[in-house]
Amino acid sequence: MSSYDPAVFRATIESAISEGESHLRQMERAVTLLSHLFPLTADTLHSLPDDIVPVLDQFIYRFTKLQDSMASRLLPSLHSLLRADDAPRPFLDVLAYLEKLGVLSSEEEWLFFRVLRNNLAHDYPESADQTAQTLNTLYDRWRDIRRMFITARDYYRGWSV
Repeated sequence: MSSYDPAVFRATIESAISEGESHLRQMERAVTLLSHLFPLTADTLHSLPDDIVPVLDQFIYRFTKLQDSMASRLLPSLHSLLRADDAPRPFLDVLAYLEKLGVLSSEEEWLFFRVLRNNLAHDYPESADQTAQTLNTLYDRWRDIRRMFITARDYYRGWSV
């Protein structure tokens, strides 16, 4: 007998959407405050004003939290709800199914952001050039993960009406 309960998945999705919207608001605020700094270099990264460092940290943190929340809560719960099945599935299967439905633009794009997130999680002082490059990529592409989140959110809201 299955323990599938759509109300549980709906509650998780609603919570993940609320969390994601909060992360996006903070990312947008940070982008506005940081726009004059990009593109970054290793030198500019080392000489950031003290009042800007927390803003950059917030940008990175909110991106990481958004990506993590989507991966751990939003996308798996949406997958389970749409399939009416709570059987565990490999995450790549979840991504492939959601891409097939148009919830995600592409599995590859999602994986690109996972790699970017992992690169930011392993920041080493001796790799300032790599960190600057990764941050420049995130700055250039953050609207893409925003679009991915909004597409998933809007798909759910349109489906659940």
